[in-house]
Formats: sequence, structure tokens, C-alpha cells
Amino acid sequence: MSRHLLKALPLSLSLVLGACSSSTPVAPANALPEIDNAFDAETRWSASVGKGVGDYYSQLRPAVDGDRLFAASRNGVLKAFSLVEGDDLWETELDELDINENQRSPRIAGGLTAAYGNLYFGSENGVVYAVSQADGELLWTRDVPGEVLAAPAVDEGKVVVHTSAGNLVALDAGSGEQQWLLRNEQPSLTLRSMATPITAGGAVLYGRADGRLGIALLANGQPVRDTRIASPKGATELERMVDVAARPVILGDILFTIAYNGQLTAHQLISGQSLWKRQYQGSQDLSTDGRQLYITDSRSHLFAVDARSGSEVWANTELENRRLTAPVVFGDYLVVGDDDGYLYWLNRDSGAIVSLERVDGSGLYVAPVVSGDTLYVQSRDGDLTAIGQP
Repeated sequence: MSRHLLKALPLSLSLVLGACSSSTPVAPANALPEIDNAFDAETRWSASVGKGVGDYYSQLRPAVDGDRLFAASRNGVLKAFSLVEGDDLWETELDELDINENQRSPRIAGGLTAAYGNLYFGSENGVVYAVSQADGELLWTRDVPGEVLAAPAVDEGKVVVHTSAGNLVALDAGSGEQQWLLRNEQPSLTLRSMATPITAGGAVLYGRADGRLGIALLANGQPVRDTRIASPKGATELERMVDVAARPVILGDILFTIAYNGQLTAHQLISGQSLWKRQYQGSQDLSTDGRQLYITDSRSHLFAVDARSGSEVWANTELENRRLTAPVVFGDYLVVGDDDGYLYWLNRDSGAIVSLERVDGSGLYVAPVVSGDTLYVQSRDGDLTAIGQP
């Protein structure tokens, strides 16, 4: 059984799966494809950020703002780099600050969000942090009810986090004071994953563990609407998990969402009217080039879907069960990473793998970050690699 899967599932389920052989996965991964690389990726610079996230489940991902890149490790190392050269600009070690004296580790898990000249992020300890982008100075912290496993949404002077307890919490971006709290009931069994909220038109949109997409007013947290994305089905709690754990995507006035054990849906953003739905299941974030949606599903199959009609453009099943990251659009290619540390470049029009490269043996766990003509990859052991566009 994969060590990453065991850490990603609730304890009760992990105990059941623990009886499986550690050497024989329940769902064996496909062998590495044999590819004649169309090109070799250019590494522009590399650096290290603490001990990374190790074997733990994490959505911790770097952030880019202006000419700087910011990255963190689970144990509280936070660093800033120049975007082009990778020069160290500053480093802060949160685990050495008094605020964490009662915790074993800061356990940073929610990805970084850069806004208002600051960095905002959360932790498994239920703490939200604000740090200055200029020098890494800690500005404030705030305890919230539940673990923060996803990056916050920051807009209109508010930092909005979605916690593992189902709470949507808005904090003042300047002071950290709580502005409002919206509670939602949680199913008995959920993924150890939360959707990053997004904001649009004065509202915050967030995926829920009960298979719904919620919309609330950013000003005061007043619920506006919730839309059913998936309905629980099956005889077991595992089969009935319908978490909307992927970040929603908005193209024009259309909202796209995918659910675990559910489906991919398109709705009118304002009215909530259903436009189409297709049977794709996953918890990884969607990617788009404005014309097509790109999906990594729960089996690590990759798909391209026409955003207007929902029709499938192509499917690639060569990387089944290789625990792929979410896909990202990078120039003419779609790029994904896997748990063995490989990056794959796919032709966006056909889905064919045109090149692959092993970046880091510790494994890749989150989608790369794209900025201009450079791809930034963070590995499980904290290594950062900047890769040029082919």
C-alpha cells in the first residue's frame, strides 16, 4: 500500500488498509512509458526549502508575485527567491518563533497566496499566518476552527480559508481579526483535501465535502446558493465520498467543477443553471487554456474536454495509478508530475506524451507553478527547480 495513500486517508480507513501488503499495491501503477524525448528540459536554477513536506499529504505550493517566488516547508521554513536567477532573498523559520512553542511543528499545509505585499497561508494546527513579502517578517497569526489544508482566497481586504471542519472563515487581511464564520456540516468520511476557495463578483465560491459547491457573499459570509455537483452512491462510506476538493474554474460566465466519485459539471455562474455534466471523477485541480479543460482523474488518467460542449477531445491512460499531480498548461504543452518524481510533457491537441524527465527522486506531489516561460517545481524533499519552456 502506498505510504502517501495511507497518510492521505482518515485513521480508521488506514487501519483497515494496513492489512494489505506493503510491497503489493492494491492498484499497481503502470510502468514508465518508453518515450523518445522530443526535447530535453532546460534547468535554469535549483534551490532548497527546508525539509519539504516529506511523506505527508500536502497541498503546499509555491507562489509567484512580481519578480519573486516564495516557497515553504511543512516544518516552517519560508523562503523568497529571485524569479529569474533563483537568488536567496530572505528566510524565515516559523518553528523558532514563540507562537509555535506548544506545537511539535508549524505543519504548514495550505498553499501560499501572495496579495497586498504579503503572503497568507495556513497550517494543520489550525493557524493562519500573514508574512511580509519584503523581508519575511511575521505580521500576524490567527487560530481558526479546523486544519487549513488549502491556500486562502484573498480579496476585498479579506483572507478566506476553508477548514477541514467544513468552516469558511474570513479574516481581515491587515490585522487577522475574524470578520465572519460560515459553518457547514461534514460527512462522516471525507478526503484529506480541501478546495481552494475563489472569489468573483463580490462572492466566494468553495467546494464542500458533501458534494456541493457553495457560494457566499464576501462582505458578510451570507450564503447565496449551493449547487449539487455529486450525490453519494454505493454501499460503503468510501464509495459515498463525493468531496468537491478541486478548485473551481471560471471561464467568462461559466463555472466548472469536478467531484470525487462524482462528475464534471458546467453551470451558469450567475443563475446556477446547469449547462452540461460528464462522468469524470477526481480531486485534483482543473486546468484550462480558455478553450479546453484538462483533468487528472482519480486513476491518474488524463483528459481534455471541450469547455463549450463538454465533449471529450482526447484521453491518455498510459500513466494509470502513477499518482499524478494536477495538470498545468505550459506553452504548447500540458505538464504533469508523478509520485516518482517524473515530469511529463503532453501535446495539448492529442494528449500524446512527447517528453519526460525525472526531476527529483523524492517525488512530486503538487502541480508545478507556471510564470511566463518558466515552470517551477517543488518536490517532497523541498527541492525547487526552475525549468525553461521548450
